[in-house]
Amino acid sequence: MTWLAPSRDESSVGPVLTSEAVEIWAARDERKPDDEAKRPSIQGGRERGLILHKLLEEVLTGETAPDSAALTDRARSLIAALGWPAVEDPSQGLSPAELVGCVSRTLALPEIAELRPVLSPELPVYASTFLNEVEQASAGIVDAIGWAPDGTPQVVIDWKSDVQPTPETVDHYRAQVRAYLDMTGTTRGLIVLVTTGEIIAVAPSPLEA
Repeated sequence: MTWLAPSRDESSVGPVLTSEAVEIWAARDERKPDDEAKRPSIQGGRERGLILHKLLEEVLTGETAPDSAALTDRARSLIAALGWPAVEDPSQGLSPAELVGCVSRTLALPEIAELRPVLSPELPVYASTFLNEVEQASAGIVDAIGWAPDGTPQVVIDWKSDVQPTPETVDHYRAQVRAYLDMTGTTRGLIVLVTTGEIIAVAPSPLEA
């Protein structure tokens, strides 16, 4: 058996599917620290992405209230847990105000607000196929998945914290989300760029004739 996992790397470097199963549960937002340095007004890199993902997860689970005060307190706690100081100026480091602004704007996006009642965060997904008599088992963790009334998955969401992703990086993200769509049998995928508020739709792989 060969194990594969859609990469959660926030860059265009590396394969979309990786073959080392031991990395599935730990490889979250493995970006280089300078990935977001392209925009001087916001700095933070990998740690910023980790905190944004965690805040979005906790709002969806109900662990953290979506109001500004609760999000700010939680952002400060997460920054401290990573060993970083909280700053006011996002160009100088991790700013609770900037992080909370991203989360609040993301949750207020019309497409996300509409889906929010049916979203579940951090869902493990699995799939298995045979290729040349060798079973290929795939496993991964979807940032958020939305459910139809009958309990079937209707949309896969991938949060991305990039400040200015290149076209190559966006293409890489499309391939990541497409892998999740193929694994879950879902027909609709959304890449949500939480810094800019842009949403990119992704369709599953074409069916083979």
